Amino acid sequence: MTRPPDVHGIDPSSVTTPRQLAEQLERLRVRAGLSYAQMAERAGRIADGGRCAALSRASAHGYATGAQFPTPERLLTYLMVCQVPLAAIRPWMAALERARPGRRSAAPGAVRVREALPQRLGVRLPIEFEEARDETPGYVMRDLDEGLRAALAAASRDGGFLLLNGRSCVGKTRTLHEAVLEVLPEWWLVQPAGPEAIRELAAAPTPRTVLWLDELQAHLGTADPLTEGTVRTLLHAGTVIVGTIWTTEYQARVLAPRRAGDARGDEERRLLGLARVFDVADAFTPAEHARALARAGEDRWVRAALDSADTGFTQVLAAAPDLVRRWECAPDPYAEHVITAAVDARRLGVHGPVSEEFLRAAVRGYLGDRRAVAPPDWLRSSLDYATAPVRGVAPALMPCTDGDLEVATGYIATDCLLQRARETRRVLCPGDAVWRALSEHCHDPADLQRLARAAGLRMRYEHAAAFHRRLFDRGDHRGAADLAEELIRQGRSDEAFEVLRPAVHADWHSDRARATAQWAGLLAVRGRTQEAVDLLSAQGTRPELLKFLVRAGRSDEALRIARRWAAGGDRAADGHLADLLAELGDEEALRARAAAGQVNSTGRLAELLARRGRRDEAIALYLPYVRTERGAADRVVELLVEEGRVEEALAVLRPFVAAGHSRAHAMLAEILVAHGREAEAVGHLRAAVVRDPNLHEQWAQLCPLEELPALAATGMWPAVARWTRLLAGQGHLDRALGIVGPMADGGHVPAAMHLTELLADHGRLREALDLLRNRITSGVLLRAWWAPEQLTRILFAHGLADELRAEVDAGTAGAAELLGRLTAGETAPAAAEPQRHRGYILPEYGGC
Repeated sequence: MTRPPDVHGIDPSSVTTPRQLAEQLERLRVRAGLSYAQMAERAGRIADGGRCAALSRASAHGYATGAQFPTPERLLTYLMVCQVPLAAIRPWMAALERARPGRRSAAPGAVRVREALPQRLGVRLPIEFEEARDETPGYVMRDLDEGLRAALAAASRDGGFLLLNGRSCVGKTRTLHEAVLEVLPEWWLVQPAGPEAIRELAAAPTPRTVLWLDELQAHLGTADPLTEGTVRTLLHAGTVIVGTIWTTEYQARVLAPRRAGDARGDEERRLLGLARVFDVADAFTPAEHARALARAGEDRWVRAALDSADTGFTQVLAAAPDLVRRWECAPDPYAEHVITAAVDARRLGVHGPVSEEFLRAAVRGYLGDRRAVAPPDWLRSSLDYATAPVRGVAPALMPCTDGDLEVATGYIATDCLLQRARETRRVLCPGDAVWRALSEHCHDPADLQRLARAAGLRMRYEHAAAFHRRLFDRGDHRGAADLAEELIRQGRSDEAFEVLRPAVHADWHSDRARATAQWAGLLAVRGRTQEAVDLLSAQGTRPELLKFLVRAGRSDEALRIARRWAAGGDRAADGHLADLLAELGDEEALRARAAAGQVNSTGRLAELLARRGRRDEAIALYLPYVRTERGAADRVVELLVEEGRVEEALAVLRPFVAAGHSRAHAMLAEILVAHGREAEAVGHLRAAVVRDPNLHEQWAQLCPLEELPALAATGMWPAVARWTRLLAGQGHLDRALGIVGPMADGGHVPAAMHLTELLADHGRLREALDLLRNRITSGVLLRAWWAPEQLTRILFAHGLADELRAEVDAGTAGAAELLGRLTAGETAPAAAEPQRHRGYILPEYGGC
């Protein structure tokens, strides 16, 4: 490293003690011409902007005199106040670490940040120039660098988790390395070989340690994943955890809707919630481009990247265009499809390397008739082509070795090719030969689980069953229920029975309850009902046991068991008994339990009476609980409205309206509008919305039309949505799009969804579909986790079976179900019944 110039005796590289650091900081202050008070005042302005930590007058004096030793966070503020350029921060941070008292030992395998080789950390080698093989391209500062480095300095005080999120080849790893090198050059860096190394560090954490997790997704979704508990342990020990992650991987875990029973997904969501996330943009901003232009005269790499008009700056440096060209313009179909097979394996869920045996088997599925004329050395020559570095950067397929051996044991497609495939091959589903090759040659349990899900989403159920069978044969019972379901679908119930047996009797796993219910059903089919009852009893699945007994015609036995459970005072058991009595229509038993004060039975009895048309009796049962039990008030209001007793319904609501409950105001307005009293509803909401901003949505839906444009102009989304729907309906679609479009481009999810709905509903269906597909294939999916679902819903609504089938081939969640409904003759999505008053909770009264 070049020694920084000694300006006015300021030379941080000479610092080795706290006293020397203080002397250098004092010289820096004097050179800046600042008093300690002025430093504190200037630091306050910077800190108010969120750029760094505050710096008091006393702290500034303490750092300059040696009375206090600064933290990296405070030192960064001190340097910024003294106008030290961000690019010159690194020597000062190194000086801080050298001068720090009480420095201790490092974790096994750790190296100093300043000594870590960038390529080993995942920084891509740049494109190679023949005349400059030994040179390294300079770093162009990104707009996020200042905030990232301030966050690193803050994390160095008490620990922190920083995560850079972006697409492949956008410079995430280089940006992160430069920031850590700048702020924490003397810290120890641990790059773990696997999950065990991370757990060992958590068990015996060392001070001033950076845990480097490039490609964080490789540590998630595996058979032995990184856990929230491990991360919390490291953070509590003061470890600075840094990592990178692909945007698609991040959003699939954080922004996608939660699935019931998805324990692993919940764990990953909580883990990622611990991180402070910095988004790395695909393209340079104008400011970043200006900084690149300033370097272009002295940096051939920067100049080459700027000369490429069609490809991003960082992508050119990483040779991404050349790698894509090497794949798509391969010299023969064998080389092309060897790369394609490896790329598709990653696309379908294989995170580890694929073997030569897999590639040999899979390529047959792409070649078709051409495989009969393949030369004898086609695989070796294809691998030589695929593993040759492109412009000195990286090959299309990265060879992986086992230990110290020089021989490749597997191959992984490079990131930029996977990203390209997600754009160009999204709706291309590999053929049966590829699926079979994956089933036969993939062995990692987590990979097999992902492949089973990928096959199921694409309606390749036979292949999904094969992956589940592989897991089952390895003693992994989590896919047993899915495998059994497929076997039953094929009429192979005996095999399903044997598959379920060990899954039912194994230690707890996420699929055991479902497997138990399936096995009990198969036992009943075989006339072994009592065995099924004993099994369900032993497993503690109470609702399933009661349902099973009723289906088996043993209702009296179900009642005896449910009464025995409820006698113990278990409220859940009381609910099971009440549900069972309601299902059996036993009004007398429910009434007796209600008279004894059993609230669950009171509710079930009221609903039974309502279903039988005896609403007055149901209302009478609910009324005593209106102020004490959750849901009682809204149900009473609903029943009264159904009976035509509108004034009584309003009377029930008014105490809650007077207490200021937003939902009560909204319900009252809805009832008034539904009964032709719109002016009264508008007057009520006009007064209420002044005091309660939670009523903006209701006010936007009911306010007079002449007030709507002004309300929409404030940016209130419900008003914007209503106004633009009206505009589009009156033939002013372009005007509506002009309002919604900028909001959608700015990342406003409701606006983006509304935009495509407007297009689809007003004669521009193709434009809506193209817009949704572009969002999906962009790889960024900027807050567009909703796009696949909306795309399939629109395709279904317009009866576009072929395009919906393509979404099935893409593995789009929910597409298979919609395609089945469409082919069965359903022509429009089933409309959900409006539930205007359900879910009304009375917060001040609590309840159950």
